[in-house]
Amino acid sequence: MPTPLHRLRISQPRLAARLLIVHLLIVRTLAVRTLTQALAACALIGFTSIANAQPTTPPPAIPKPTNSSPATSAIELEQSPARIDALNLNIYLPKGSVTETTSFGTNATMGVGFPDQIGVMTIKEQKTTDPELTVKQVADNIVNQLTRFASSKTGKLISRDSNLIIPPRTGERFYVRLPGLNGKPDSVRGMTIFQSQPRKFVIFDFTCLYANFDQARAYYETSVATMDLGNPTQSDVRRAAAIKSMLAFLDLRSVEDYQNAMTGKEDRWERLYLPAPSGDEMDATEYGYRKIRSWGGFKGELTDKPRSSWNADDRQLGYFVQIDAMALEENLRIDTRATFYMSEDTKEESWTIKMSVRQDGFQQTSTVTGARSGTSMAVVLDQSDAPTTKTHPLIQGEGYISQVQTYLIGKLLAQNAAPGEYASYAYNNSLSTIALRWDVVEKPEETPDLIRITTKVSNDTPPTASIYDKEGNLLRVRLANGRIWEPIELDRLIRLWKKKGLPLE
Repeated sequence: MPTPLHRLRISQPRLAARLLIVHLLIVRTLAVRTLTQALAACALIGFTSIANAQPTTPPPAIPKPTNSSPATSAIELEQSPARIDALNLNIYLPKGSVTETTSFGTNATMGVGFPDQIGVMTIKEQKTTDPELTVKQVADNIVNQLTRFASSKTGKLISRDSNLIIPPRTGERFYVRLPGLNGKPDSVRGMTIFQSQPRKFVIFDFTCLYANFDQARAYYETSVATMDLGNPTQSDVRRAAAIKSMLAFLDLRSVEDYQNAMTGKEDRWERLYLPAPSGDEMDATEYGYRKIRSWGGFKGELTDKPRSSWNADDRQLGYFVQIDAMALEENLRIDTRATFYMSEDTKEESWTIKMSVRQDGFQQTSTVTGARSGTSMAVVLDQSDAPTTKTHPLIQGEGYISQVQTYLIGKLLAQNAAPGEYASYAYNNSLSTIALRWDVVEKPEETPDLIRITTKVSNDTPPTASIYDKEGNLLRVRLANGRIWEPIELDRLIRLWKKKGLPLE
């Protein structure tokens, strides 16, 4: 994937983040009506209005496998399923799990670390040339191998269920206790096996220390019981095709493409407003403005250290976006500064979002800090009057794009993409997880010199429509609540807000 990336504006996923932060900050001190207005004001950083947001859909009821233990009922799951497109598999994982997915051609494997490092699960597909091979035969073969390996007196088959039903499929599950070698403690190896298609089997491979077996087994069985492994639907095929289109598009992007999408160290200003029926600019309602800057540089620019004190890590090349924004909603004011960084090879990223909410002399502050290395991500929320919270969003399968990429993707598509659907997975703060994002590129017949990109950053977020000219310059972004983001010269912005008696400091 090409290296240079930077974002020109805080995108819709960031809105969700702000919505969450504002909620956590002021829900105990402001009326519900005012809270809703505060969340709507957060559209200032490029998000949709809370008035148009839909509630997060909870995970479905969890069917229990036939040999589940009582402990499985107490396991809390992530709000969104992990997805392995190559297997057409959705599965809910225990809350706090970490994952890593690898792909080799058409084969994909997902490794899952359960909370507190209590056990691991690998999800993979095994293929055979024997069309008559059954699940029972596969299980027999693996059990025989494991029990032969576990040849000491402590090695044994703990349990086996040859009629494990997770509707609508029937499979097998077994556990084998393996002796520890060279004084190491005993472990348990377990597998749950289903046939997905002729000559294809999906295996959930489980390992833990024997001392942790009861709790780790509860995580494992609860998660596997949520699997959705069926024939691809039309929506599955559409999503997979759109993800491939996005990956192919990004693979073709050059350094120059990314440089053309950045502002350099120049400031770009945008205004957020609701047009008036009269069309008069003075009659429009102003809701905020933001200053955007994006450039390439060194990682050390994230710190206050002088260049003479930079180490090798500080001198790592990368790309930056910085956004300073202010929003007004009646007597509520929200000030935000967001800084995003991504390494040149796209393998690392970090971001910090600081926000202050003020009303009638009352002020609350919060900071969101995110970081990713490879497929490991952590997001920390610090609030002025509440405990710090930390989450580890799950990066699932192919198609993940960094936060920096999501900020640039609109202009990159407008400048270079053919009309069509492009999909990707990106971090969504409102869900504290990785969510599916859609970008649909159109060149309307009635306006052949304009490009329209409709963006939907999660299933529960209303779409926004961005209009670009034929050179890929942003003309406006229309939010679902009718408000508009529009580029504006700083001098004109100052004159307009002064005439309306609005704050500029």
